[in-house]
Amino acid sequence: MRPTDTSNPDYFHKVVDCQWGCPAHTDVPEYIRLIAQARFSDAYMLNRVSNVFPAILGRVCDRPCEPVCRRGRVEDKPVAICRLKRVASDNRGDITDRL
Repeated sequence: MRPTDTSNPDYFHKVVDCQWGCPAHTDVPEYIRLIAQARFSDAYMLNRVSNVFPAILGRVCDRPCEPVCRRGRVEDKPVAICRLKRVASDNRGDITDRL
């Protein structure tokens, strides 16, 4: 899979509804790819680019990204994006040298 093109912010509004729905405009598709590859530390750090508290928001976010998730239009439920944020946070390794 190719990474999401982040050079044009309007791209997210037109194509990546979940990212546009997120107040921080977190690169949701890319961090889901990283989690799928078991690259939890990388997913956490990507999340941290737009959101300095991913570990906290993985637990308390009101998930504005999920109701607009495209998967919810074709499946019964959208991707559990907030829970995936928590998974990346809970399973990340030592990131001290990356801060």
